Order: sequence, then C-alpha cells, then structure tokens
Amino acid sequence: MASSRSVDLISDKPNRWNAKGEPTIYLSGDPALALIEAGRHPEDLEDRARLFEVDVLIPLAVDIRDRAVRAALGLPDDVTWVLDRERTQAAARSLRHSGMCDALLVPSAGALDQEERFNLVVFADDRARIPRLVANLQKAGELVMRAARPELA
Repeated sequence: MASSRSVDLISDKPNRWNAKGEPTIYLSGDPALALIEAGRHPEDLEDRARLFEVDVLIPLAVDIRDRAVRAALGLPDDVTWVLDRERTQAAARSLRHSGMCDALLVPSAGALDQEERFNLVVFADDRARIPRLVANLQKAGELVMRAARPELA
C-alpha cells in the first residue's frame, strides 16, 4: 500500500464478511490479531505490508460476538458458524443493506477460542464517509516478506 489514507484500506475482494464487489474494510482489535489475520491471508500481502493504528468512529455497529445478538439475527449460538463463508457473507449482506449499522464486530476465525478478540468489518459502500469513520492512520509497524518467510520489521 503506497498511501496511508483510510480509503486505501477498502477492499472489494471477497472475504469472510463480504462478497466480491462489496467494499469493506477489515480492522483487527489488536496488533497481535492483525498479525494472525495477515498470516491467514498471505496472498493479500505485498512484499512490504504496513500495520496501522487507527481511530475508529463508528456510529452504529452490531456485535456478532454477542449471543443475544446472534439469537436475534437467527444465527447459531456456537461461534464456529463463522467458518462458513456463505453464512457469514449472507449475514453481513443482510445487515449492510438494512441500514441499521455501519460495521460489525466479529470473532476472528484465527482466534475463535478467544471471545474477547475481534475484527471490525466496516461497510465502505459510501467512500466519502470513510475518512470520518476510520481516521488518523499512524504507522505502527511493517511486515516484510522475504523468500516466503514473513518477518516483522
């Protein structure tokens, strides 16, 4: 990533919580989880990937980690359902198009046994709003790929 603007964090590539063409930003709740997630998606990494700290100003978010929220949405109580991409994409699509939230707090597929850890999935359909929702990017580190062996710089 050559820039450090929040709109540059938007991806419309398919992932766990979005289908192709659905602009989304994925943020990890802590730096260690960001590294776990990077390790789960090495195909998305460039030779040098930057780790940022950001200010998040999301007016409305739905916490999918909460059992009562999952029950209200008709989702299973067992968190392993997040390993089913069709189901996670359908749940996110429904919430995205409902207009009831700007983002989802979701369990990390890389840390399902740690309920307190999360990723934030920001719906980025309105690019003009993104600098207000995700702001003040500060470089916190860099991941350097060397001969298929990632190292933290």
